[in-house]
Order: sequence, then structure tokens, then C-alpha cells
Amino acid sequence: MEKLQKYLKDRGHSEIQVDGIIGNQTLSALQIYISKRITENNFKFPKKGIVWIRTDEKLTNTFDDFGVLILDGVVTRAFPCSTTAGKHYIKNPITTGGITGTAVTISPQQVLGSHQFNTSGNWKSLWLGAPFFRQIKNLKIYRDGNKDEVLDKHTITNGLYGIHFHRGGLGSLIDNWSAGCHVTKDAIWFEIQKLFTNAEIIDYTIIS
Repeated sequence: MEKLQKYLKDRGHSEIQVDGIIGNQTLSALQIYISKRITENNFKFPKKGIVWIRTDEKLTNTFDDFGVLILDGVVTRAFPCSTTAGKHYIKNPITTGGITGTAVTISPQQVLGSHQFNTSGNWKSLWLGAPFFRQIKNLKIYRDGNKDEVLDKHTITNGLYGIHFHRGGLGSLIDNWSAGCHVTKDAIWFEIQKLFTNAEIIDYTIIS
């Protein structure tokens, strides 16, 4: 988590100590940073949900972005995640609506009421065998089809493309866990999902 602290420090939070410990100081800086970016973009600060921070425009196949858990309007936790597709889908882009390309959501972007939580007493009945947030409203995305692992912003579409939030496996690489979904490691995801109830709806907010 030193990367997150360096990210904040580079954006004006000189008080941050880069020690990898996400304590009150880092969480407070995150609250200020997210509030500023949300205000700049005329977004609504979520009362409960996840704010996604995309750190760069490279498709690295790693958990190099950050998710920030918001409860009662307060930043309570930050965790590494990926907001871009894994290598499998970068090299084997999907064709949708006649356009071939890896789906990458546009940042910054906010869509209110965009995702619905899906869980069950029997996880085996769920997609990927675990609770997840399903996309239920249109999102704007880039379709990057040149396979060079660098985000291409030329092709933009808007729709329901299955940009879900879910588990991302046990390893350190995304691989085929995501075709544009937002994912984090299983151990983190299984803790976060405990805070939501079936059919609960949250917003989509991504900043950089």
C-alpha cells in the first residue's frame, strides 16, 4: 500500500508518511482527495459503496489501482484492485456490437444506481461462485483492440457490458479474471462483501 501513499503524496498530501500502513492519516488524506475530485467533476459523494481510483492508463495485468470503501460517507478502507482487463482479454479482445476491443471504463465517470449486489445462501449458485455486484445501468467505456497493453481512447461506447465488481482470484495477476470488470484479491473481496445485503444498489464512481 506504499503505492497509494506515494500517489497521494504526489498529489499534494505532503503530510503522508510512506510506510505502507493505512492508518487514520492516510484515510483522512484519501477522504480529502476523493472529495476534491468528486467536487471537481460535479459528482455526488457516495454514502455507501466503493470509489475506484485508476492510477495510470497502462494495462498491466496486475492489481495496480485502488478501491476505497465508503461507509456512512466516510472513507474506511483502501485496497489494491484492478479497473482494467486482464492479459487474456487484452490479447483476445471481445467483439460487442461489431466493435472488437478490450473494455475499459472511462475515468472520471459516475453513474448513480449502477450496480446491484448479488448473493445467496448457496454461493455455488452464484456467478464465479461468490457474491458480486452486477452492472444494471449503462457505463461509458473505451474499446481498446490493438493489444499493445496501453489504453487507446479512440473508440467510445455506452451500454451494459457486464462491467461487474467481483473476486479476482488468489494470485497476483488478473489474467482471465476480468474482461473489464473491477476486481480485487479473494481474501479482500470476501471481507468486503460481508458489508452488503442482497439486492443492495450502489453507485459507480471512478476517478484518477
